[in-house]
Amino acid sequence: MKRINKFQENDIKAEYAKTAFAVEMQGITKTFANGSIIANKDITLKVKTNTIHAIIGENGAGKSTLMSILFGVYRPDYGHIKINGQILNFNSSQDATKAGLGMVHQHFKLVQVFTLLENIILGAEITKRFGFLDKHQAEVKIRKLMQKYNLHVNLQKKLADVSVGEQQRVEIIKLLYRDSDILIFDEPTAVLSDAEIKDFLKMLLQFKKQGKTIIIITHKLNEVKAVADNATVIRLGQKVGEFDVRQTTVDQMANAMVGHKLKDENNPMLAYQDKQQPIVLQINSLHAPRLSTEKVEALRGISFNVHAGQILGIAGVEGNGQTELALVIGGLLKPTSGEIKLIQSDKIKTVHNLSNLTVKDIYKLGVAHVPEDRHKYGLLLDETVAFNCVTPQIDAKPFSRFGFLNKKMIAQYANHICMKFDVRGAHGGKSLARSLSGGNQQKLIFGREISRPHKLIVYVQPTRGLDIGAIQAVHNHIIADAKKGSAVILISYELDEIFKIASDIMVMSRGQITYYGPTRHTTRAMIGRHIGSHKGARA
Repeated sequence: MKRINKFQENDIKAEYAKTAFAVEMQGITKTFANGSIIANKDITLKVKTNTIHAIIGENGAGKSTLMSILFGVYRPDYGHIKINGQILNFNSSQDATKAGLGMVHQHFKLVQVFTLLENIILGAEITKRFGFLDKHQAEVKIRKLMQKYNLHVNLQKKLADVSVGEQQRVEIIKLLYRDSDILIFDEPTAVLSDAEIKDFLKMLLQFKKQGKTIIIITHKLNEVKAVADNATVIRLGQKVGEFDVRQTTVDQMANAMVGHKLKDENNPMLAYQDKQQPIVLQINSLHAPRLSTEKVEALRGISFNVHAGQILGIAGVEGNGQTELALVIGGLLKPTSGEIKLIQSDKIKTVHNLSNLTVKDIYKLGVAHVPEDRHKYGLLLDETVAFNCVTPQIDAKPFSRFGFLNKKMIAQYANHICMKFDVRGAHGGKSLARSLSGGNQQKLIFGREISRPHKLIVYVQPTRGLDIGAIQAVHNHIIADAKKGSAVILISYELDEIFKIASDIMVMSRGQITYYGPTRHTTRAMIGRHIGSHKGARA
């Protein structure tokens, strides 16, 4: 037998490291509700060490469930898991963390009453003598991580006072703080701005250079193409394909996801002329506080109009007043001054000042709202899908009479919503809202709001967490609704989305309007210049 020297042995080890698998999931099957719901069926997944592996598929395809099994949140009915070649059975996420795995969940695992610092260190606290917490040492480590990866948050803020985007950054910092080697990200860029997404993708490549293995669940195929080495496609709970990303086009991956070819259409709203339609919403000199503190203004005297049939896309970096604007219009945040006028002119022109009305009254006047934070403002998670379909109008006919619920009508209406908007996993409306995947929760809220009578509808990140087919469907519904005469405000941090369906674009920076103009006369460069501007723009 030929002997090998030390240098040859090192070469063999290096070559093994290149081809070895950090994660192997073999024959994974997972069911719920006594086997009636099949989330994963006989899935085999192999992730090479020190690579970026994307998991792609439609909403409700079973991607998050599969990764939750890997991270110890669920136990599989069948199959086994190998980490770095060793078969491991995780009884909890703590077991997975000890094995070097870290996961950023699509639905954040954070405590509302804790500070951001407390949320980051929870479960991985640094202690001094006699078991006392050493928050100072933890904070020093966290600040170094924030500086290194350009992920900045105010550590002393309470979680309840920060935006969805900031909560996402907290989850990523939590993972970094625990020094995990295998990193799992579930829709990590869903609430990040374009600039933040670029930084995040650079961060993934930096992780890879440091020898880490990354698994990312995403519907954004351009991001997959930019950073991933391999991609696995899951459809209806089963693995249907695996690609070398460098040798596969975005269209090929998209078609594999949905099972058919998707058509990309030009924006049909470009010919919209706002002067031809009546004003539905009039904002005059509106001031409002930040969610996190009443001492800082989020809206600084903004004024603009929205017309019937108009889709007004509001662009800008997160944290410049867009969130507060949507909440003020929906009645969830009270302005400090200014007017919000809803103008109704079906027969007799009627003007309502929404500034001091309740959410219930605003909804009755015909304002609908798809909020940014679907868990905090959009759903009653421990109620059924059917109940959530009618919450804004549950006290009206045909859903109730004399204080008694008409469960038959509620069930019929919920079934209509779920069928029309492809809400999967609802089981006739009987499932709890909490049990739906994030994308299907989003489709539920969207379907509920666009289906009830409205004159004005406000969307904040309406396609967050949706797959490419669902995004196209949502855009088509929004455009069709506008063509029927609804006034639409679309707040999105994705410029592609705004350019694809908005008739007009407004840019917000530091609580002020810095640009307002037709989409057909607007370029990305113009938006980029106005995002950092402090000058007001005529609206």
